[in-house]
Amino acid sequence: MLKHNLHPHLAICGIACAAVLGCGSSAEKLTPVAGNVTVDGAPLTSGSVTFHADAQKGNTTPHIPVGMVDSQGNYKLMSATKEGAPPGWYKVTVTAQQPIDPKNPYAPPKHLIHQKFSDANTSGLSVEVVAHPSAGAYDLKLAK
Repeated sequence: MLKHNLHPHLAICGIACAAVLGCGSSAEKLTPVAGNVTVDGAPLTSGSVTFHADAQKGNTTPHIPVGMVDSQGNYKLMSATKEGAPPGWYKVTVTAQQPIDPKNPYAPPKHLIHQKFSDANTSGLSVEVVAHPSAGAYDLKLAK
């Protein structure tokens, strides 16, 4: 009779590593994604942009690419620690709030843009990530 001497902690560790590393399968290809966010034609000067995979349009990636908006309204997406996003359709959200007032830290946040843009179901923003996008393909034009 064959006896397995695998320690339970090693087995759990092995399963966790396989989940993180994908069992040696090739990683999803990432495409660079960068754009500009404007509100009524003026650059949004802070905030974040998040791409949510649109399963209804065939995108089933587990990645949730995110980019920070700089003072000129530019953003660049990162998927975990790597630059870019897997190709496919995404619902896009944009959030931007004023910094917390240190004199009143419990006050509700003041949004710099309409709150509808912070929800993938109400933002109305949809983007397809492709290998060779046209100029401005990832620019986001918001209205107050």
